[in-house]
Amino acid sequence: MTRLELRADPSAARRTRSWLREQFATVALPTQVRQTLELLTTELVTNAVRHGGEPIEVRLRHLEGLVRVSVSDGGAGRPLVRHVPPTATGGRGVALVDTLAHRWGLDPAGAGKTVWFELPLA
Repeated sequence: MTRLELRADPSAARRTRSWLREQFATVALPTQVRQTLELLTTELVTNAVRHGGEPIEVRLRHLEGLVRVSVSDGGAGRPLVRHVPPTATGGRGVALVDTLAHRWGLDPAGAGKTVWFELPLA
């Protein structure tokens, strides 16, 4: 398992994408898997920055044929799948995770929470 600690600032999503690319630099992943992994992880990180607050930590764990990404933050709020109008400028992050991930969930952690998803590597 590898992990990344982040500050709750606008650079967190960019830093997360760079970190993910480093983690998978020597792994042959299909382009669609790599893009989906980056998209879903940065959506959860963005939600943690906007709604959860510090401390923020991203954990990456390889399982048999899967990758599990967990994003922890200090906020008590719970993610909801929202169905927003096409003209909305936000609010789709959890819906994307719900649609594209193999599985996802929420684990309470003290005053905060951990939101995780699993994605097949093939």
